[in-house]
Amino acid sequence: MSKLKMGIIGLGRMGMEHAKHLASMPGKVDALCACALDDEQLAIAQELGFKTTYKDYKKMLDQEDIEAIVVASPTDLHPEMCEYILKHPKKIHIFCEKPLDTNVEDETASLQVYHLVKEAGVKFQIGFNRRMDKQYRNAYEQIQAGNIGTPQIVKITSRDPFVIPIDLIKRIGGLLVDFTMHDFDMARYMMGSNIKEIYAKGGILIEPELATVNDIDTLALVLEFENGTFGLIDNSRQAVYGYDVRVEVFGSEGMLKIENVNDSTVEYYNKTNESQKNPLPIFMDRYEGAYISEMERFISSVVNDTPVVCSIEDVILAQRAAAAGLESLLTGKPVTIDNQL
Repeated sequence: MSKLKMGIIGLGRMGMEHAKHLASMPGKVDALCACALDDEQLAIAQELGFKTTYKDYKKMLDQEDIEAIVVASPTDLHPEMCEYILKHPKKIHIFCEKPLDTNVEDETASLQVYHLVKEAGVKFQIGFNRRMDKQYRNAYEQIQAGNIGTPQIVKITSRDPFVIPIDLIKRIGGLLVDFTMHDFDMARYMMGSNIKEIYAKGGILIEPELATVNDIDTLALVLEFENGTFGLIDNSRQAVYGYDVRVEVFGSEGMLKIENVNDSTVEYYNKTNESQKNPLPIFMDRYEGAYISEMERFISSVVNDTPVVCSIEDVILAQRAAAAGLESLLTGKPVTIDNQL
């Protein structure tokens, strides 16, 4: 089987993660080229094995024989880059980091990309990596097998270990747009139904400077799904004990729980106290396997012409949930979501 000729745009924290994984798949991927503005990042890409590097992604697309590309640039550049790639004379499949756009309240750009994907007939996978995490996948498969009967309530906790820099938030979007986006997708994924209505309450309890970018650090959401079931999501930008991400799905015949991952399963007890390891410190450690699996799934989808694990429809519906959450925060009322595409 011939190797898939791939390139990557963006070598920031997620882009570099994807670049390392692509470079670790020499039997599946021909790592042709990488694009970034930073010379040090480009030098690392060359050390990883990328044959050529560029600072202009348009020049890279014109000059390289690319079959598929990873878009890991700052989120606010995703729509224009994806649109340019999809309009290019070459047929290029796209893996795009989530979300598709930071401007969830105006989905004009996202829908333009959606229509171009359909016209181009290419694979377009979005980076909702949690779908490929072994624990989440196991829970999903048990739900599909009917092990807990009919799912009725999903509860999701997502808490970062520290508040990320304000300048980064400006580029990737606020709490609902960047962080909670994963939870909206996971809620739909586990419950097998679109989100119908959202009621949100949130505020600033940790970092006052977030007010300068109209963002919050603490959030609680109540969801209602189209099939009549319910969901609860709580988010925080600072859990001092580590990266705290848990999911519980309750059904008519039982319950599934996905707990935190840590470095050790050993728990110590004595007559005065007990101790166990805190959760892993950051999302990259927690989901390293999922990042590899999602890229392998994308490559397989392109090579074997099979459906992607997470489509452009999935990210647009997650963005609509984020927009509804933002509206609910402003109005103090539940907001209904239109899930028609």
